[in-house]
Amino acid sequence: MRFAAVAFVAGGLLVLPSQLATPLLDPALDVAVVIVVVALGVAADMVGVASTRAKEQPFLSRAAKRTPGARQSLYLVRHADRVATVMSDLVGDTTGTVAGALAAAMAVRLAEPKSIAVVTAIAVGVLSAVTVGLKALSKYLAVHRADSVVTFAGRLLATVGFDPARSKG
Repeated sequence: MRFAAVAFVAGGLLVLPSQLATPLLDPALDVAVVIVVVALGVAADMVGVASTRAKEQPFLSRAAKRTPGARQSLYLVRHADRVATVMSDLVGDTTGTVAGALAAAMAVRLAEPKSIAVVTAIAVGVLSAVTVGLKALSKYLAVHRADSVVTFAGRLLATVGFDPARSKG
């Protein structure tokens, strides 16, 4: 239930500013925003899947050697159930919904009144196809290169200052 509430708030917080700014933005910038949202969702989904597939051992060795990002990677693997829920379900699914809403709003804004339904259907259809294709590819990579994906995510977390020793659980 808590994740559903967070998804509701996150979805609203992601869509509202972009909807308010849409009339002010160039259509190319609208497309760029949709691409960024889709990329974020695909990347989050990949990390969620990879964290469930990766094994602890390589990260234990790297953490003992104090390799940057190793502790963060180990955290992702040890908390794979929560990481997968947050990254794949919360972030991945929410960004997919937000991207669809943004694409539909952009189509409505750009289409002639008589063709709004057709243009919206095409825009959302293309976005769905691209998103599903990219998520399928990302899951393939997450399964077959889980350690590399988790290593990259751990280094990114270390770069932004995430410290597993200070987090709960």
